Amino acid sequence: HLQQLNLAYNTLSFSFPCGFDKLSNLSYLNLSNAGFTGQVPAEISRLTNLITLDLSVNLFLRDGRPLKLEKPNLKMLVENLTRLRSLHLDGVKISARGNEWCKWLSSLTNLEELSMSNCHLSGPIEDSLQKLKNLSIIHLDRNNLFGPLPKFFAEFQNLTSLHLGGNNLSGSVPKEILQAPKLQTLDLSFNKLLQGSFLWFPPNASLQSLLVGDTNFGGWLPESISNLGQLTRIELTDCKFNGPLPKTLEKLTQLVYLDFSSNNFSGPVPSFTTLKALTYLNLAGNQLNGSILSTNWSSLLNLVSLDLARNSFSGTVPPTLFQSQSLRIIYLPQNQFTGGFSDVKGEFSLLLEAIDLSRNRLQGPFPMFVFEIQGLCELSLSCNKFSGLITPSAFHKLKNLSVLDLSYNNLSFDSSFINLPLPPFLPSIAKLKLSSCNLTKFPDFLKNLSILDHLDLSNNRIHGRIPSWIWKTQHLSYLNLSLNFLVEFERTSHITSPLVVIDLHGNLLQGQKPIFPPQAAYLDYSSNNFSSVLPHEIGDFLWYASFFSLSGNNIHGSIPKSICKGSSLLVLDLSNNSLSGSIPECLIQMSASLGVLNLKRNNLNGNISDTFPENCLLQTLDLNQNQLGGKVPKSLVKCRMLEVLDLGNNQIDDTFPCHLKSTLRLRVLVLRSNKFKGHANCQENITWPMLQIIDLASNSFGGKLPQGLLMTWNAMMTENNEHYSEILHFQILKLSELSFQDSMTVTMKGIELELVKILTIFTSIDFSSNKFEGPIPEAIGDFRALYLLNLSNNALTGTVPSFLGNLPKLEALDLSSNHLIGQIPRQLANLNFLSFLNLSNNELIGKIPLGTQIQSFPEASFENNAGLCGPPLKAPCESPPVTKVGPPNPRTGNHINWNLISVEIGFVFGLGAVIVPLMFWKRWRIWYSKRIDRVLFKFFPKLDHRNRNHRTIAQWIQGRRL
Repeated sequence: HLQQLNLAYNTLSFSFPCGFDKLSNLSYLNLSNAGFTGQVPAEISRLTNLITLDLSVNLFLRDGRPLKLEKPNLKMLVENLTRLRSLHLDGVKISARGNEWCKWLSSLTNLEELSMSNCHLSGPIEDSLQKLKNLSIIHLDRNNLFGPLPKFFAEFQNLTSLHLGGNNLSGSVPKEILQAPKLQTLDLSFNKLLQGSFLWFPPNASLQSLLVGDTNFGGWLPESISNLGQLTRIELTDCKFNGPLPKTLEKLTQLVYLDFSSNNFSGPVPSFTTLKALTYLNLAGNQLNGSILSTNWSSLLNLVSLDLARNSFSGTVPPTLFQSQSLRIIYLPQNQFTGGFSDVKGEFSLLLEAIDLSRNRLQGPFPMFVFEIQGLCELSLSCNKFSGLITPSAFHKLKNLSVLDLSYNNLSFDSSFINLPLPPFLPSIAKLKLSSCNLTKFPDFLKNLSILDHLDLSNNRIHGRIPSWIWKTQHLSYLNLSLNFLVEFERTSHITSPLVVIDLHGNLLQGQKPIFPPQAAYLDYSSNNFSSVLPHEIGDFLWYASFFSLSGNNIHGSIPKSICKGSSLLVLDLSNNSLSGSIPECLIQMSASLGVLNLKRNNLNGNISDTFPENCLLQTLDLNQNQLGGKVPKSLVKCRMLEVLDLGNNQIDDTFPCHLKSTLRLRVLVLRSNKFKGHANCQENITWPMLQIIDLASNSFGGKLPQGLLMTWNAMMTENNEHYSEILHFQILKLSELSFQDSMTVTMKGIELELVKILTIFTSIDFSSNKFEGPIPEAIGDFRALYLLNLSNNALTGTVPSFLGNLPKLEALDLSSNHLIGQIPRQLANLNFLSFLNLSNNELIGKIPLGTQIQSFPEASFENNAGLCGPPLKAPCESPPVTKVGPPNPRTGNHINWNLISVEIGFVFGLGAVIVPLMFWKRWRIWYSKRIDRVLFKFFPKLDHRNRNHRTIAQWIQGRRL
């Protein structure tokens, strides 16, 4: 007679027992998280009186052995359970496609609750599911569902909860679902391809929880969001929303959780003073600006976490934040806050755990009040302009402090801070960052920090040796001592530190070889004074390394083949050394995993092995300034992820690499100073839409400039916002700041410049010192994002095209040493940012345009053009320049300037229309004179009062004529 059985949340760690079919009167069966494992027994399918069935499993509670529905499968389980109103199978492994599980469930027409989260379901949601019109709860999140979100869900009149997050849904969300009258919870988060927008929210909407984070939702938030009066949670993180935050947010008085982070919201923020229930507020990663003082933060008695990072907020930081009795987390980094904290006084919250004010414009004395916040665990004030002297006694109250970052201020430390063996506050420190803090030696207390995990003392003035205790710490995994004056290691026989990241670049380290901790994944020894050959067994030290750099040392000899044992390498940088010999073939084959191979500025010779693998993942290949010969490998076409290809300053003898047609991500192509020849036009269709820098200078390319190829360079056509440009880099580890930054050399204004960072907005074309001929292609006129254009030392003909004046970003233009004819177009005066111009050694004629920026350039920019005259040249323009007799040319031949003639005709006609009536028409003469008097008296009233006896101009003219 048992009707209800609840064994939920037990630890019955064995397979399902038999005999459930004997409980034939059961209407309620709850076995969720009971501990059962293995196959769900077939007996349950015979409990035909069941109204509620819950077999769900929490992933965090199960011991790794899944609960399965295979034999019987879902179909066999439910086909006889037609009375079911509630079915919960969360976490049960079902593994069925949409055309199966939807059809199997369609017979349960009485079903009101369907919860099958994380059940390995796949495929689109089929129309057969719309038969379940009584559904009020639908939870299908964390599966592998794809396809569009069905509109028929909006037809379920009782629908209150719809969870479809964590799938692969795509297309646009039907607006009817967003406006369903009874819907209280909507979770569509983590569907990256799902699109939608909030055009309007109906009055008296029932929504209490709205989650669309990590989707493709976007657009403006409407003012009608105030209609969501019952809303308690809203998450729009990592979407494409933009525009201002609506002021009507102030009316959402029930709101507890608000996360608008990682969008493009802009403008000031509304006041949150009325949101008394708010506990979590995250607006990080937007474009918000203005002050945050409009909110009375002290009145938000439930606010626990405040994150306004990575915006453009300005003004002062309100002191009341630090006195709040509820706040635990205050994150305000990467803004433009100014001012200081010298006036902050009073009692401070004992609950406050984390303060991050880094990367702002704060200044003044160091805010000593932070040392009064006794519960503080994390303090980051880096990259500001705080000043002052820090003493050990200041930290006595911060017994829980585990993260301290005071880098890049104007701070100094008391000598006792440096020499004290173990200050009482520091045993809890796990992360210590004191970069650019004027340190001159290693603080003695560091060696006694038993749980220290992260140490950054970079960019100081520390001299001498790296102490041996560094290699013996128990927990240290991150070490950054770069940009100091360290000269050598205190070596140890055995390395026990679990170091993963070691950054020692920019020191004076010397000797035979650096130290290689066995577990290191990031090793940067660049820009030091190591002088030796690479150890023959170097690959044995790089088993776990993903980044290895010895760039900028004095390493010589050949590259050992054992380096290819570093199978985890993502970045290998051996540039700026004196390495010789050939590039090991296995190193080319490593590009199946290698993302960056940088061997530039060495003495490597031989050919580049044509053995790039099919699954090549190279993003950067930089072999500039070696002695490499041969041809560009045909197999390089397999590197479809390639963004930077720099083969400049070698001996490569080949034609233009048309075979790289599949490298659609190519951004930088440098072939300068080799032995390339032939045309740069490709018979095959080749498109490089992301190309931003191309350098073909000092080769033997000929023929016309490649008009068709130029027309595919979309990155040079689109003007990007400089504030949101990125640095071309290769990310080493996700969710970390470790990356490799691409660099290159460009020739600008005749000088070679090293671009240490390549911004994605920088664009450059250098085709100089080749044999190109013909006119300058019109396609260049569309390159509105172009910064540098160098076509000098070729055989180009035709005129200097006026469309060059349409390139608003252009800063350097070199067309010298060609055969260009005609006049300098006045449109070049539109180039407001032009700082370098060279038109010398051509056949230009006429007057250099007057009153423009063009005349500000030196005489050398125009010399050796026999027909040019006017400043800054010394040749005057007294008479028209003599031109050679030749075939008629519309650009250079004699012709009538109709613009000047039309101006002269207009002037004569207009003057006659006024003067002739004055001479021969009395009434016109009197009317005209009176009008002139009125104008004069209006602007010069004293003329009217200075002498009343004087006659007016009109009277004088009238008397003369009478």
